[in-house]
Amino acid sequence: MSARWTRTQVCSLLGVSPKTLYLWERAGKIPQPRRDRRGWRSYSGSDLAAIRRLLGPEPAETPRPIRGAPRIEGLSARNQLIGTIVSLRTDGLLCEVVLRLKDGQEISAVITDRSSRRLGLRKGQEATAVIKATEVMLYR
Repeated sequence: MSARWTRTQVCSLLGVSPKTLYLWERAGKIPQPRRDRRGWRSYSGSDLAAIRRLLGPEPAETPRPIRGAPRIEGLSARNQLIGTIVSLRTDGLLCEVVLRLKDGQEISAVITDRSSRRLGLRKGQEATAVIKATEVMLYR
């Protein structure tokens, strides 16, 4: 019997989300994977090859998420924005941290004061905003 991979393994191996695989499958861009006895998707080597063809040739160097910044390994969140802390404002139990990104945009996060102290956050330090969201809304 040939090797089979789970959806999670395929996503990890190819750097795509389960939702992306599902949408490609639904649109007919990749072959329908076989299902195991539980009804879970099971991908073969030829399924992987078809997905790789859809992704196109691999770049010579693995792309990094933010202008050459290193990713924080071990996190499933893919959106990691590196910047400099420009303000910390504590009000009781909460602390608002404003991070200025390299292009001048600012992003703020409200965390607990305790977390701010545990992380040792200080104005002028480099920090990474890690964003994990199931939805992104756009407005025009």
